[in-house]
This record gives sequence, C-alpha cells and structure tokens, in this order.
Amino acid sequence: MTNSNAMRVVLAIALALAACGGPQKGGGGGGGGPEAFVGARWVPSNPTYVLAAPTFRSAQLAFHDASDVFTMSVGAEMQELSSGLQSLLGVDPLNPDAVTQIGIDMNGALVAFSEDIDPTFVVHLADPSAMTAYLDRQRNQGMKLTSMIIDSVEVFTAKVDGSVQISWAIDKDWLWVHFADINAELGTWFEHSHHAGAPTWGQAWEWAKGQAKGQGLTGFANLHDALAVIGKRVPEAAACAKQFDTVTRVGVSIDADGKTLDGRLTFDIGGSAQNIGGALLQPPPGFAAAAQGVPVSAQWNLDAAFVQKWMTPCFQRESGSIAELMDQYGVRTARGLVQQFDPDDKSGVGAVSLDLTHSRFIAAQLDQVPMRSRLEKDRTYGQYKGKHLSVPFVATADYVLNDKLFIGAMGDGLLAKLGTGAAPGGAPPIASIDVLPAGLKPDVWQWLFEQIDAPSPQRLAQRLQSWQSLHVGARLEGTSLLIEAAGTRR
Repeated sequence: MTNSNAMRVVLAIALALAACGGPQKGGGGGGGGPEAFVGARWVPSNPTYVLAAPTFRSAQLAFHDASDVFTMSVGAEMQELSSGLQSLLGVDPLNPDAVTQIGIDMNGALVAFSEDIDPTFVVHLADPSAMTAYLDRQRNQGMKLTSMIIDSVEVFTAKVDGSVQISWAIDKDWLWVHFADINAELGTWFEHSHHAGAPTWGQAWEWAKGQAKGQGLTGFANLHDALAVIGKRVPEAAACAKQFDTVTRVGVSIDADGKTLDGRLTFDIGGSAQNIGGALLQPPPGFAAAAQGVPVSAQWNLDAAFVQKWMTPCFQRESGSIAELMDQYGVRTARGLVQQFDPDDKSGVGAVSLDLTHSRFIAAQLDQVPMRSRLEKDRTYGQYKGKHLSVPFVATADYVLNDKLFIGAMGDGLLAKLGTGAAPGGAPPIASIDVLPAGLKPDVWQWLFEQIDAPSPQRLAQRLQSWQSLHVGARLEGTSLLIEAAGTRR
C-alpha cells in the first residue's frame, strides 16, 4: 500500500467516525466540564466530533477488532492496514510493542477530535524522550519539515503526499498529531486545542456516554456541521447531505477486550423513526425462531421502494438502479437462513423469504423445471398455502408463491416452521446478519464466498474461523436508529 493509499485509509476512518455525528453546536453549556474525561482539556470549545478512550490499549483493541470485522466484509487484510499505517507513520499503531517502544503510554488516555473533519489525535506519553528520538529518526530519513512556535511549543508539519499534510507537537508528556488537507491553515488547530475555550459539548458527551455499553472508544459528532464541511469541499454532495437534516445527534461506542467486540452507532432521528418504521415489512412469523442457532441468517426488512426514494438525491446518476431491479426481479425485502449445507451433493437445509411487487421473475424460474406440474403437490405450511416439489435425483423443496410473497425452503418441516407461530413483538430489525462460523466447515464457507465473488474466499473462510459468533444489524429503538456490530472470539 502506498503512502497515498494509506493516508486515504486513515482519513476514511476519521471521516466515517465524523459522519456519525452528535447534537448541533451550542447545544447547551459545558455539562461534563473540561475534565469530563482524561485529556478533555485539549478538546476545542466547539468540536465537530470527539472520540475518547480511557487508555491507548482499550482504543487499540477496539480499533483492531472493529477493523478486523470491517476488512473481512470488504475482502481486505488486517496486515494490509497495518502495513499502510507503518508506511505512513513509520510505526504500526496497532502493534502494542511498537508503540510502547516509541514512548506512548499504553495505560494513558487517547483523544481524537476536529473543528471540521480533519482529525487531531492526542495521546499521553510514558517516555517523551523516546518519542522525540523516534521523530528525530523520521527527520533524519529525509522527511522535509517546516515548523513554527505556538504557545512556546514547536509544531512541525510535513507533506505526506500531494494532497495531505501531517503536523505534530510534544508538550511535556502529551503528543498531538493532526492530519489535514495540503492547503489547510497551519497552526490554528494546535492553538485552538492547546488553549481550548469553555466547552459547549458537555451535554453531547454525557448523552454519548449514556449510549455506550463499555469503556472503550466513546464519542459523538455533529453530523450537520461535518456534512456542511464536506458539502463545501464536494459541492455535488450537498443534496445528499440534506437527507440527514433530521438527525439531531449520534453517539459512537466501540468496546473490545480481545475476546468480545461490542460496537454501536446511535442516531437520534426523531420523527423520522415513524417513517422508517412504517416502511418495515414483517418476516414470516416463524422466521426468528427458525433462525436461532443456525450457522448463518440474514434479513433486510426495509422496503426497497422506501430506500430508492431516500437514496435518489445521493445517487442521482444511478437513481433508477433500485427501481430497475425491483421492476426486473420484483423484490422488496429479503431474508434467508442456512442450517446445513453440502455443496458436493447439493443438499442442505435452509430457506429464503422475499416480499414481492410481482411474481413474474420467480414464476419464470420455476417454469424451467421440466414437468413441474406433475412433480409438485399442494401443501399447507402454517398460515401459507404452497407446493411441495420433488425432482427425482435432484432436490426436494417446498415453496409459497403469490403476487406479494415468495418463500422457498429445503428441509422437511422447515417451511411449516416459518409459517407457524407468532412473530416477536415490536418492529422487526431493519437488517441483520448473524454468523456462527463453526456451524459450517471452512471449505463450505469458502464455496459460499466463491458464489458471491468475495475477494480471497479461502483466506476469508480461514479468518472467519477465529470468531465464535458475529452479528451486524440495524434496528429502531424509540426515536433512535441503532447500527450494531458484536462478536466473540474463539
């Protein structure tokens, strides 16, 4: 990974965290005060976002495990991320021994913040002289620097690539590191941090802390202001940014201890929760029970028509893509589960459920089964009327198909289980994916990843085995939209 690509990784992570915003500026007094957490005194008066961890170690664990799940989902490697950070910074910040050797206090606080979207990181040093020696080595390797004195502290700046600069400063036992656009004003960020005014972000912090489950990375961001900055830098994003106007505040929480991961983004969306709730379609009544303890289950219950309408300002050039897919396939929502699977003999136990706008596409697929009318029989599956289809030497399946719904299942009694019982109370999740990696053999996982054209399917199947369970989902809770990721390592 080049320095340029590594820088984009770092900035992408910072921007993603910034886009998970909090309350509007001026949202009420100091609240938690300047010492709401260790290092809070370095946060500017009106930050766009703030993230803090009680120790560098806890932040490192949270970032490592969250990155492991994220990189798996996009087919990337943790080593690639570590190598990029090593190339950019001269040290891998995910390596505990490496950061200890350059003087960072693993038991000291870490704080990240911005007054726009460019991130500043502040960490406590156990050995300032080791950090100074490390920075001197970077300079001796040919790094071109400029510097200025601010509040009797020397602030250094170097260009990382053609568009990004990095600045840093050490004051006693604290280190500041700041990433910014190459044309950004020098020094202002440090002055506003080193002499931070009275905080206006206290209530935002207290709210965010109340949403957190653990003591890892906790924070908030001002989504409205962050998107305003992005809109100025990327004017074509302004229409999309307006879609987030109803988000009043958002909290960030990532907690990990090397064994478990628990992360959440909490969006307070006010009255918009009713609009989303009204667009959720219920799964079959027995789906939740049937999905318990299976190797993999997934569901998307938010009507595709609602998503299409909401996304149009963000993807104007592709505004018809979802509508075109709906017209072709007729699919509004999708759910699926796998209990057993053997790709060699094409056998298994599993089910798929789709809400439909029309049944033309699926009916056409069924029509390709030779002599289907002779091979299927009428059956009732709980509340549904459907068919039992048995193709000799090929497969046996049950299905329900009408203009509104398709459910297909393999495995005796599974479709009846889906159609029986009462659905759990309340709104269904917007979306969720639950995985128990040990439930399928690694070569089966590899085969499944190959079918969806996942990058490096064999490696991905191997990495998955280090986890005992994984869950990613989105759901409504009152007037909040929660996006959650949780996992337990073996």
